[in-house]
Amino acid sequence: MKKTILIMTVALISISVFASVVTIEGKSVIIPDKPDVTKERAIESTLQKAVEAYVAERVTKSAADANYSRLQPAIYSTFKDFVAKYEIVAEREDGQFHYVSARVEIDDAKINGQLAALGIQPGIGGKPKVAVFASEQNVDGAWAHSFYGSIYSGGTVSEANFNICEDVVIASLGDGGFPVIDMTLDPTETKRAFQYKPVFDRYDENMFNMPNESASKLAKVIDNDVELVVTCSALAKNQGKGSAYMNSIFANVSCKATNVKTNTRVAYATATASSPHVDPVTGGNQALQKACADAGKKLTTALSDKFR
Repeated sequence: MKKTILIMTVALISISVFASVVTIEGKSVIIPDKPDVTKERAIESTLQKAVEAYVAERVTKSAADANYSRLQPAIYSTFKDFVAKYEIVAEREDGQFHYVSARVEIDDAKINGQLAALGIQPGIGGKPKVAVFASEQNVDGAWAHSFYGSIYSGGTVSEANFNICEDVVIASLGDGGFPVIDMTLDPTETKRAFQYKPVFDRYDENMFNMPNESASKLAKVIDNDVELVVTCSALAKNQGKGSAYMNSIFANVSCKATNVKTNTRVAYATATASSPHVDPVTGGNQALQKACADAGKKLTTALSDKFR
């Protein structure tokens, strides 16, 4: 169920002070020779998912997951009580399942009253799971290393990639109380998850370069029910000799956090830093670490204001 919500467009639109509309798709296993029963069960699946999506939007996904044992008997299992009306917008089958897409009108007052009775406050309830991916290029690098692959631009390869930006941003988010999912690749998964690539194409224009092993990382986002994906781009450049021995190194970094449940950008941060050093690559590493640490702190602060 969670995986379906991740790849669907979930639209939560307020239409009055009493109702909101959730557009979502549900499904049911096709029952041979019983099309009416099959369709009815698919509709019920759609309505229940609409109520669950509404709750997750109101109280945050983390709070909904943490309080599932209370929400299940009080709201999810009695989902019909909170549906004012619905409109089927599409139906399809794939040989095994019957799918129903619908615009579902939720009774705001009734469901919010039940949430209040459970003591679950809207917008409060913990921090969502986060995955961090960083593209990082050090001084004079001809290879732009990133989570979606490496792009060769010609010239001499003198760049070293130590995943500096990814590591310091992860550390900042962890210090801020955000659960960061380990994106370490399992070699056995390198080809299994390439099917997930289209889901993430919209988050970065360079996704078309993504090899299978990186697609496995994206699969982990779905498999671990990650809500926020943070992507960072970091670049260090040698500005020339500051003295007879020292190089002047300057780094720029930008990070954005996207809610992959709602396909919306929720935070953005940029930072710069400089580091003089006799070795340009070492100076670049230091500048990248400073800039990414600064951007990570800014991003963590912005996200902490949204997720309490």
